Amino acid sequence: MWAPFHSAFVRSQMAHVVLVPAVAAGLVALSARALSASAPRLARCLAALAVPVAFLAGYFVIYRNFTFPPETVLSWVPVFVAALAVIASTPGRAGTPVRARVLPIAVAACAVVALLYPILERERLLAAIEAWAAATAVWSSLWVTASAPDDDRGALAAVLVVGASGLAVVAPLSGSILLGELAAALAVALVAAWVLAGFHGGAGLSDAARASAAFAAGAVLLDLRFYAGAGGGITLAFVASFALGFGAVLLRGRRAPHPWATLVPAMLASVPVMIAVAIAVRAAHLSGGY
Repeated sequence: MWAPFHSAFVRSQMAHVVLVPAVAAGLVALSARALSASAPRLARCLAALAVPVAFLAGYFVIYRNFTFPPETVLSWVPVFVAALAVIASTPGRAGTPVRARVLPIAVAACAVVALLYPILERERLLAAIEAWAAATAVWSSLWVTASAPDDDRGALAAVLVVGASGLAVVAPLSGSILLGELAAALAVALVAAWVLAGFHGGAGLSDAARASAAFAAGAVLLDLRFYAGAGGGITLAFVASFALGFGAVLLRGRRAPHPWATLVPAMLASVPVMIAVAIAVRAAHLSGGY
């Protein structure tokens, strides 16, 4: 039973993917708790950063080839996550409509160029514009939905966890252990921050948490499709997962009792994820890699 934990690779994976993000989220939550009496406003802003800080901690121990200014595709990820965390957690700098609609569209448009530049520059101008517009439209639409108001925000967090966990499983099967590690670190960061918020009586994931999580999940899916070679069926399955989950959150309103308000969107989101996993397993088996 304990044999896998004797492997140095498994132990390093557990430390980088699970331990580091969880500890980082815990330290941020504890720091915010300690500051709550003396500096409540600062404490609230710090607590909102649990997910982005935890994900970035995992990113920096997993992906060691980062540069600033960014020179690689993945080197852009922490820049965007850090900027989003600051913008979304700073009160009074932007109104709700800007944060919920304009910011995701603008950031998605810029991020698609940054992440897909090596591919877009090789395409004809019209084809590059079409690819950029399609990726931006899908990403920003899901992102805007993820940023929609939610009473306890638990349902949206559950959908994001399901999607990130699915990406963590599918990415290695599609040939990218690195993307799988980043997705797993995101899932751990979300779960840790969600649990800690519940212990402290919080309202679930903050705006900064959901913005950074939506960006990170979209970046992993984009890289998985265009660089790891995941098929269109896998990509569509994950898009359907987020669309179904977020759509269920928006449609339910306040009519469902609390447990089902979180479980139903998560269960709906998990169905396309299971389809994506099945497609990835079959593709890996046919290629001799599984």
